[in-house]
Amino acid sequence: MWRAAGQPIVFDGTASPVKNVLFAIICCAWILPGLIGHDPWKPDEALAFGVIYGMLRDGLWLVPHIVDRPYTEYPPLYYWSAAITAKLFSPILPLHDGARLTSGLWMAITLLYLHKTAQRLLDIRAGRICVVLLLGSLGLILRAHEINPEVAGLAGCSIALYGLTRIRTEARRAGVAMGIGGAVIALSIGLAPAVAIALMVVIVAALLRDTRNPQIWRSLGFATLITTVPSLFYVLVVLFLQGDSLSSDYWWRGILALPWVVRQDRELIDLTYVLRILPWYALPTLPFALWLWRTDRAKVRERIELALPLGAFLALLLVASLFREARDAHAMCLLLPLALAAASVLDRLPRGLARFVDWLSLLFCGLIMTAAWLYWGAAITGTPEAAARAVARQVPDFEVTFSVGGFVVAALFCLIWLYAVAAAHRNNRRALVNWSAGITLIWVLLNLLMLPAIDHVRSYRSTVAQIRAALPSNECVREFQLGDAQRAMLYYFEGVRVVSSVDPRAHVCRWVIAQGVRNDKMVDELHARLVWEGARPGDFVERLRVLRIEPFGATE
Repeated sequence: MWRAAGQPIVFDGTASPVKNVLFAIICCAWILPGLIGHDPWKPDEALAFGVIYGMLRDGLWLVPHIVDRPYTEYPPLYYWSAAITAKLFSPILPLHDGARLTSGLWMAITLLYLHKTAQRLLDIRAGRICVVLLLGSLGLILRAHEINPEVAGLAGCSIALYGLTRIRTEARRAGVAMGIGGAVIALSIGLAPAVAIALMVVIVAALLRDTRNPQIWRSLGFATLITTVPSLFYVLVVLFLQGDSLSSDYWWRGILALPWVVRQDRELIDLTYVLRILPWYALPTLPFALWLWRTDRAKVRERIELALPLGAFLALLLVASLFREARDAHAMCLLLPLALAAASVLDRLPRGLARFVDWLSLLFCGLIMTAAWLYWGAAITGTPEAAARAVARQVPDFEVTFSVGGFVVAALFCLIWLYAVAAAHRNNRRALVNWSAGITLIWVLLNLLMLPAIDHVRSYRSTVAQIRAALPSNECVREFQLGDAQRAMLYYFEGVRVVSSVDPRAHVCRWVIAQGVRNDKMVDELHARLVWEGARPGDFVERLRVLRIEPFGATE
């Protein structure tokens, strides 16, 4: 091992002790940081954790709720898994950190099945480089570390892709794998996204001119059955236990994931949104995949390693554009077929292009690494003054403290990255390994050096504590234009349950928690007295207010 460490590292897909260790370091350093150590952040984490906290605190396991109202965005599978990990780790971790660990587990499943898919579809050397390509995707790194049901959908998609590699020869195994993946998708993000699996099969079969192969349609039948049975069982249980009390929004938006059926949500559908974000979201795999499909377009109908990633990409793009709201988290599954396509073409890329990517990755990651150390050092020492002032503006009322452990680990990862860059033999794969390792290094530095400061400005903990202090202890409190994320955090941090503005009890509540923006006329509209006003540190747009409705509309 130590003798091998002194030799050049040749990234050619073969295994060696040094490369095994570096691969394990990249995977662990990418997955683990960011899972613990910070509060739920607005908006998605606060919303998702609000559902999980309702399961743990109030026993609302069957239908997702935030405080006392149904939350109709997603089915419950991810929330169930997060609630279980939150409970299991509650003796040693806060509930929100324990819940976030489930995203790490779903991501581990994603990487495992992507590795298996690449090895089966391409060759034994493709598994690790395909995983590395996915880890280097710019659009994935933040979303994959959130309390986010889309992460479970990503894992389901990776399982389904593994099954798709078997559709021409092994109908039962292919159908079981695709069905399990489809069931995970359906129970995590909705039935409509799970339709992408059927579209994948149809498109791949059409591309390969293999539509008469009975194995393909048997595998699709098995997959459809296995996907729909758990979803149908869940629907029947919900109908039996709570059917009369549920609104139609949960069926259309949560279970079916068809928000465009609900009139007020149609404006959220943007057919071109995914295409507009892909140029940065899918770096570095998108240009390589496009180069492959253009160069080998005449061979797509003959080779499944070309047709499968293309068919999967087209199916997922159609579903993400036609059936999903315009949100970047909904595009995560597109990164899987792009990684498969890019992995198959790496060794054939023009050497000049690979060198450019290598140079760009070293420059980009080196500059970000230098900036991270510069601003962290400025926050600690006050020098240079310009950088220290910039940190103070972005993180007001926060004092950065020196952590020996964080400093040592961050410095060690920087040294490992520099060693890997210096020791790696120049080839096409090195360029992508350097890119992904650099992105991972940036993620590690952000979490080790800057996470407390980021949490300070993104958490609602201090703001909710101030709201609680401004409220009387036993008074009824109603909301005015208050978002679900804010309601969830009020309940989690301080146990404040606000009454909905449409609730019949609302008219007797003299205390109001309102959400608005600076300089609005909310206080005058409600004919109320302003008791407290504030926002999260560094938030210059959103304003939260505690108001008291005076008798007969009078104000003091």
